Parts: sequence; C-alpha cells; structure tokens
Amino acid sequence: MSKFKIALLLTLLLGLVVSVAAFAGGFSVVKYEDTSTKLEEPAKKVTKPQYIENGDFLNWTNGYPDLWNVPTPVLSPGWEVHFANMDFTAAGTAEGAGMNPAAGFFVRTGTSGSQYAGMSQQVSKSLMTGKYWVQVHITSWEHNVQSPYNSVAWYGFGDTADSSSVTEWRELYPDTYVCPNGDAKCNYLGRKESVFIHEGAFMHVMMGMKFPDHQAWTVFGIDDISISDFSDNINIDVEDFIDDGDVFWDPRAGR
Repeated sequence: MSKFKIALLLTLLLGLVVSVAAFAGGFSVVKYEDTSTKLEEPAKKVTKPQYIENGDFLNWTNGYPDLWNVPTPVLSPGWEVHFANMDFTAAGTAEGAGMNPAAGFFVRTGTSGSQYAGMSQQVSKSLMTGKYWVQVHITSWEHNVQSPYNSVAWYGFGDTADSSSVTEWRELYPDTYVCPNGDAKCNYLGRKESVFIHEGAFMHVMMGMKFPDHQAWTVFGIDDISISDFSDNINIDVEDFIDDGDVFWDPRAGR
C-alpha cells in the first residue's frame, strides 16, 4: 500500500474517532451559522447592576458559554440532544459575524419517554434577598411534532446547582406549538417580570420535549437573560410575554 493511501486511511480513521468522540453519549456541541435576528428596540437594554453574568452569551470557551454550567443530559431511549452556539447576528448590521451569539439546544425524539436538558448559574454574590426584574428571551422551532405542548421550556431559581431544587418553574413558551421549521422565522419572545430571589440562589433554564412523536425535533434558542434592580426605565405594569423581534434561519440546514 502506498504512503498516500496509508495517510488517507489514517486521516479517515482519525475523523471517525473524532466523530464518535463528539457524539459519545448522544451529546455534542455544534454551531449554527444560519440563524439571525431582527430585534425591536429596546430589546437588549437592561439596567445595571446585573446579577447574572454572560446573560447575552457573548463569551464562550471550548464551545460552552462562560460561567454557565451545561451538564450532559441523561438520555431517554433513542433520544438525541446537542448544544449549540447560535449566531444571532443580523445581516447588514454593524455587528460582525459571531458578535451576537445565543445558546441553543436541539432535541430529537426517541422511542419512549421524555427528554430535557438545561443550564444553570449562581446569581451574583451582591444580590440580596428580595424582588428583582428578570428577563429571559427564547425562540423555538420544531419539525414533525404532532402532540400539543410537546416542545416546552422554563426558568426558575433553586437553592443548588441541581435543577430539582427549583420549587417554581416559569414557562418560557406558552403556545400549543412552537414555530414550524418551514416558516424560517419565529418571534424573539421575552418573559419579563418581577421575581423574588434568595441570596445565593441558582438560576436554571430547562427545555425539552414531553412526548416521543415519530422523528420529531425541536430547536430552542436562549438569549438576553438579565436580573436587575428596579429603576425608572422599567415599566413594572408590563409583566408578560413581550415580542421583541424575530429570529430567522435556513429551514434546509442540518440540525
């Protein structure tokens, strides 16, 4: 066998090993470069000080957002989950490519059961027990989903880094179905409200699918999370789901 063929074979084998390693346990880290946003002002304007770090997911290390804990999910039979760095940079803006990242989860149904995944972060040490203004933005799209309320997401606060410590989950996407993949567009939905938070609490964001619809999948995109003090530029009379713009993607892109 020639040296060229041997080198080619080794390259292919190495590529196979890397692929297997990346998908070991069904949890991999990918990047979506086909996503973008068109946001309404002042969607991203929040007050200071911030009590959650890297809530805009601008900073990443080794494929994961800095200061966020993204544990490998325990997979139900046949289910697939991967974590994504989603590029929400809008085309034609002053932002360069990759300057508006978001955190994403892809969930594909298996043969039985449900599947959830999430991330968490402890609030700032300067946060004292009391009420704060919390904003969390999400967009979601799905394919082949048949069961109502199958694609779901929440956030909540617990005493520990374990999501089971959350006593009150707050729904992030209230619709019966999230946006169809073929639409290539979905609202950039913000849940904005006052929340009582304990000193030292952990913020948890959780998402997933409740039913194993055949060959169904959902993508969740999380961005612009903030915890801030009340101030004059917060309208506390509006505690609701607010449409802050749109997210676009290529419906033909692999997930």
